[in-house]
Amino acid sequence: MTKRRTQKTHKPSHTRQSLTASGWLKPKCWQISKIEAAEALRMPVNRLVKVYTKQHQVIVLYLNKKGQKCSSFFSYRLFARWQQEAIAAIASCRNQQILAALEVLVQYDLEHFKYPVQSADAIWEALLNHISRVTRGLRLSKQCA
Repeated sequence: MTKRRTQKTHKPSHTRQSLTASGWLKPKCWQISKIEAAEALRMPVNRLVKVYTKQHQVIVLYLNKKGQKCSSFFSYRLFARWQQEAIAAIASCRNQQILAALEVLVQYDLEHFKYPVQSADAIWEALLNHISRVTRGLRLSKQCA
């Protein structure tokens, strides 16, 4: 029994998972407007009937070109809100260890899920810039101490 406990403590402290599974982003709590959905889906806002937020995706009820109601599931990663919230999460990190863990999650998310290229680039750039700022701030604080 002691060996099993010892083995468990040697496992990595973080597993590779998405930004939502890790709890960094909680898109189910977001209120995605028809305007946001129309922009993300490149669809006229007057064709959107209803936008439902679920845990891992957005359901959009819309009118097709014949005026019939249709619905589809869409990844949150298509929406501008995803980029804004991911960058805000990055900016909220002041601790180098937490930022390093977030870097692993962001990298995993970008590698395993489909993102609009501009959004992926903006998130990655924000992460690298923030890592640089935090590292520089830590160096400066050590020099002043």
